[in-house]
Amino acid sequence: MSDEHVDMSVLGTLREVMEGEYPSLLDVFIKDSEKRVRALNQLIRTPAFSADPAAQLQPLGMMAHSFKGSSSNMGATRLTELCRLLEESARNQPAASVEAINQMVQAITDEFGVVRDLFDVELQACALR
Repeated sequence: MSDEHVDMSVLGTLREVMEGEYPSLLDVFIKDSEKRVRALNQLIRTPAFSADPAAQLQPLGMMAHSFKGSSSNMGATRLTELCRLLEESARNQPAASVEAINQMVQAITDEFGVVRDLFDVELQACALR
């Protein structure tokens, strides 16, 4: 796995602590994250967001905060950082542009795709152990 995307020492610790439940942990993270990414994308595509993005920044920031925490726990370093940036933008920039928010959500979506692929490889390796 690429250290640019995932901190292998975090996964190693989780593998040791979780033992036989480690594959389930990876699977739960993947499924939960798919829902989070879908929710972020749905929020920015609502007519309410386009009409008044400032009114939607609080729920967007809360989603990003929650996703940041779970990503950090799983060692998804770049995904964690992207979520942190979105959270800060939602909190500190009430006039954040719709385009900037859309770009951040797209970056999160893209990075989750990379992390999901890496975790799928990790799940396959678990099956071989």
